[in-house]
Amino acid sequence: MLSVNNVYLKYTKEYNTLNNINLKIDDNEHVVLFGEKESGKSSLIRVIAGLEKVTSGEVLIKNIDIKKINLKTDVSIGYISTYGAFLEKKTVEQNLAYVLKIRKYDKDVISSKVNGIMLSYGLEGLKDRKLKDLSDFDRMRVAIARLNLRKIEFLICDDIFESFAESDALKLTKMVKNLIEENDCASIVAVSNEKIAKQFEGKVVRLKFGSIVD
Repeated sequence: MLSVNNVYLKYTKEYNTLNNINLKIDDNEHVVLFGEKESGKSSLIRVIAGLEKVTSGEVLIKNIDIKKINLKTDVSIGYISTYGAFLEKKTVEQNLAYVLKIRKYDKDVISSKVNGIMLSYGLEGLKDRKLKDLSDFDRMRVAIARLNLRKIEFLICDDIFESFAESDALKLTKMVKNLIEENDCASIVAVSNEKIAKQFEGKVVRLKFGSIVD
C-alpha cells in the first residue's frame, strides 16, 4: 500500500525536518505514528498525503509515486488534517452533500446518505449551521463523517486529538477507529498522547527529532 523510502525533508539549509525516513504499510495494516510536538510526525503525515514535496527520497502508494497518483482512479485516500478543509460559509448538510455531488450521485441518494450519516454522528441538530460557526470539536466530527460517505482504501490522520480535552479526544478516537473498521482500510494515525495511542491497534512507529527511533 505505502512505501516511504529514504525520505528527507528540509525547510532551511541548516535543519532537516525529516531524516532518512523508511516506512512500509501493507494493505489493511495499521500504524500509529507516535511522537511529541515538533517530532516531525505532522510533516511526515503531510508528505504521505502529498502536501509536502520531499527534499530527497520517494513516497509510493500502490507502487505509484505520490506525485503521479490519480485520486479518482488509482487509490481512494482519506485525509484528516488538524484544521480540516471545508466550505466555511455552507451548512453542515451542504458540506456533507458536496462530497457526493462531485461524485455525481443522484439527488435522492445524496439526501438519504447525508441524513443517515448525520444521524450516525449526532449532527442532525447542526445540519443548518454554517461550518464557520461550529466549535472545533463539531468541525472535526463533520470531517470524519464526511469521509464515511465514501469508500476509502487508506486513511491518513494527523494528530487531531492533541488540542482537545481528554474526554473529547477519546470520542474522536472512537470515531476514527470506527471509520477504519467500517472501511476495512489501511491507516496511519499520528498521535502525541500515549493514552490515545493505546486506543489504536497496529504497529507503533516512534518519531523523535525527525527520525524514526526504536
